[in-house]
Amino acid sequence: MSAQASPLPIDVWREAAQRADVIEAMHRFYLEVTRRVAAHGATCWNRGACCRFGQYGHRLYVTSLEVAFYLSGGCEADPADTDACPHARDGRCHVRDLRPMGCRVFYCDPGAQEWQGPLTEELLAKLRRLHEQLDVPYAYVDWIAALQSLRDSPPMRIDR
Repeated sequence: MSAQASPLPIDVWREAAQRADVIEAMHRFYLEVTRRVAAHGATCWNRGACCRFGQYGHRLYVTSLEVAFYLSGGCEADPADTDACPHARDGRCHVRDLRPMGCRVFYCDPGAQEWQGPLTEELLAKLRRLHEQLDVPYAYVDWIAALQSLRDSPPMRIDR
């Protein structure tokens, strides 16, 4: 990727990642996601196969708040393979606590197919409202594209 400006709101993500209210709201949101998914008793069967997006036949999309929460953990991955999440190694997620909602809701378990779509839509609507409440501009972007844009952008400036 060239050094030209990214169309993605990188500065918005980085600024939001420094806000305690954003991080706390996302922490509470992800606790709710965990509770709601656990109630369905889904099982992960493929040990990281779904993290190889192209091979699995899907893409992962994230919102501005999800990227901000990810960045709050000090992460900025180098997505060398544009077809897979760079944090999935040896069948494990190496940023499990910071992973986006889609990773938390999606299960290849056939029993999950009936509930994960409606739950995802409900949770995305809640995330949209959180963006408004926290006054963080909403973006819904491909996860790998977001990681690539972060990698290719100048380092984060911290003004204190």
